[in-house]
Amino acid sequence: MKKISAVIIVIAFLCVTGVFGQAELEKYIGQYQVTGAPVMVTVSLASGKLSVAATGQGMAEIELISGEDYAVKGTPLKLTFEKDATGKVTGMIIHQAPGVDVPAPKINSSSEAPSDKSPHKSGTVMANGIKMHYLDWGGTGDVVILLAGLGNDAHVFDEFAPSLIDKYHVIALTRRGFGETDRPAGPYDTTTRVEDIRAFMDAQKITRATLIGHSLAGDEMTQFANLYPQRVIKMVYLDAAYDRRKNFSCVNDQPGGGLPPSVMRMVGEVMNCPGWEKIVATDMPPPETVNVQVSTMKAAVQFVPDYTKIKVPSLAIYADADLPQGPSKMDAETTAKLAAWWKEKRAPMMHASIDQFRKQMKNGQVVEIKGATHYVFVGQFKDQVITLVRDFLAK
Repeated sequence: MKKISAVIIVIAFLCVTGVFGQAELEKYIGQYQVTGAPVMVTVSLASGKLSVAATGQGMAEIELISGEDYAVKGTPLKLTFEKDATGKVTGMIIHQAPGVDVPAPKINSSSEAPSDKSPHKSGTVMANGIKMHYLDWGGTGDVVILLAGLGNDAHVFDEFAPSLIDKYHVIALTRRGFGETDRPAGPYDTTTRVEDIRAFMDAQKITRATLIGHSLAGDEMTQFANLYPQRVIKMVYLDAAYDRRKNFSCVNDQPGGGLPPSVMRMVGEVMNCPGWEKIVATDMPPPETVNVQVSTMKAAVQFVPDYTKIKVPSLAIYADADLPQGPSKMDAETTAKLAAWWKEKRAPMMHASIDQFRKQMKNGQVVEIKGATHYVFVGQFKDQVITLVRDFLAK
């Protein structure tokens, strides 16, 4: 699980009045991957207005400044949409503060309702005492359950899921605290989240399923396979099989702006850093959202992955561990500093997790994709990942 960008915490649902015609506004619709964060920003269009959304957050209007620049009311944040020479929207830049600009490349052209064109049905079911939201693409054959990463909901698989429905019945689940799934006060530990999956399967009368999960979902898959081996057919980890116990630090030393105050305050609480409660952050999300984020991250840094007893065939697809991922556009000097920092601190942690999976998973397979970032199943490497997954499931 990589560091969470302040953009996702602050800008989760932004609305803007359309100033162009419908066709022009439709160019903005799609999903944007925030660099260095395990979160998507989704742009959708309804009633002549564009909305920019990240799962489970509040709302703030944005105003057109000029051209492609927008200001977020009540905050110092600004947004700039980027286009290529043909006028195609290729991404956005979120300006957090002077000199801190977070890129979010556009990775596909699908969006959440009402402009969601993915061929699924949306539903909810009571499981483990909460209402859980899921998307069902249908299909025949064994059931495949898709599990999103931290900060995402089931819609993150809108373009990936249809690639499997010719041979499998594909369902995506939104974990507790996010999207349309209930947001209880707690608990958010890994065992409870695993029981959510088990209870969902019971409610849907799913005896066995293949689990495919992204990022944080790897913890849930590993524990589920250990607790309920008879209910798992196969597993696919989408940059998800990591030991996250050293993922956060009280030292905010990453070059390129580091973590903003709101994130450091939450990380400080997660790690019980001295003086975390004194960190001043004017852009904190609502208390209930902070509770979900902090509680879930606490569970992540306490979870000890153990693959030694897992017998089901498992594929781990990893992003490029040696590719530095920074939170902002940087000059050459800062880029060089980030590369050195990444090589010293981040890459060894990622390689250690990859080695652990290779050594412990008895029936495991590892694929590392050079040049790929955290969202390996969308964007540039989507087709490659789909082929890898289909070939693995067909064996």
